[in-house]
Amino acid sequence: MMNWTGDPLSDKAVLSIRRGGRNPHEITAKFLEGGIDAVENPPEELVQIWKEVSEDPEWLDWEKLERGAKVFRRFGVFAYQFAGTISIDGYRSNNISRTLMSTGQYSDKTAFKRFLLTCNFWMQVSEEGGMRLHGEGWKVALRIRLLHTLIRRAVYGSDRWDEKELGMPINQLGLLAAPVLGSAAMGIFTRALGYRTTDAEIEDMNHLWRYICHIMGYQGEAKFPETVEESVKALFHLSCISVKTDDDDGIRLGQSYIDSFTPPDDLRGWTKVKRWAEHKVNIAHLMMFVPPESRALLNVPNSRFWTLAYFMTHAPKMFIQDTRRKKSKSYAEKLDRRMTEQRRTWVKRQLSEAGLVYRPQSKF
Repeated sequence: MMNWTGDPLSDKAVLSIRRGGRNPHEITAKFLEGGIDAVENPPEELVQIWKEVSEDPEWLDWEKLERGAKVFRRFGVFAYQFAGTISIDGYRSNNISRTLMSTGQYSDKTAFKRFLLTCNFWMQVSEEGGMRLHGEGWKVALRIRLLHTLIRRAVYGSDRWDEKELGMPINQLGLLAAPVLGSAAMGIFTRALGYRTTDAEIEDMNHLWRYICHIMGYQGEAKFPETVEESVKALFHLSCISVKTDDDDGIRLGQSYIDSFTPPDDLRGWTKVKRWAEHKVNIAHLMMFVPPESRALLNVPNSRFWTLAYFMTHAPKMFIQDTRRKKSKSYAEKLDRRMTEQRRTWVKRQLSEAGLVYRPQSKF
């Protein structure tokens, strides 16, 4: 039933704002910066949202959350690449592909820019203190929650949307699946690449993402997984109920993501070399983390050479790095600073300030 549930509180709040003749984007901006007191005559639903996001839930442990953020930061740019790659198989779900296509920012020439916006989200929510009240991560997560309502309304009203078959766009099930893949799955799967992420560290990441999902409006009946065992069970059940199709939208989204890493012709010098290397790394990730059926459907280059080369150079380095991190607290702190700066530089280098606008342009 989570497939048929959106975010009732946010949906009603935005509807009330629109019926009052006000601009949801303007109200959202005031809400994020000044809280509920900055909004004149706020609808009751917005007052309830403020109460949800401004008060710590009983289960929240800030020390555990910050440890989880540090674990996530340790993956650096790889976390973005991994999360982007494992999303490709999800594009074969019509509920996801139709929704993403409606934003007009996930396919063709806009795909890489939109991916970078998502990377900015991942970066902000996992910065030290980023999820504190009015922190940059907190604001991005809450902004996306309210934006999801606007997308949900637009998609649901489209002639291409069949609610009997597809359920609700951006539903509670999706809000659960994405963070479980980005925390538990990443922590478990990447052990094969030399990372020595412990069960306790994965559970810390789960705690971080549980709170992010809380801010983003997750109220699903399914309990958010806390332990590694619960995470594995959740991943299994999510895979069982995910219906894969050969729909053109899903294929277009997956191919757009793959093609987005191809170096543009106008790049020159070291910048082009970096993008070329990132493209080869992306191919290796596709070979390792995307099922063969989806790779065949998307016509992914079958490059065993680059996959083996990536594994042979990456796995030993990560194993040594994580071993040192576990043995030396000073090295762990130094590594955290280095990886934090690395991912900040990577995002800022490729995304101009004008690109940081979370407003969909429908292609329906």
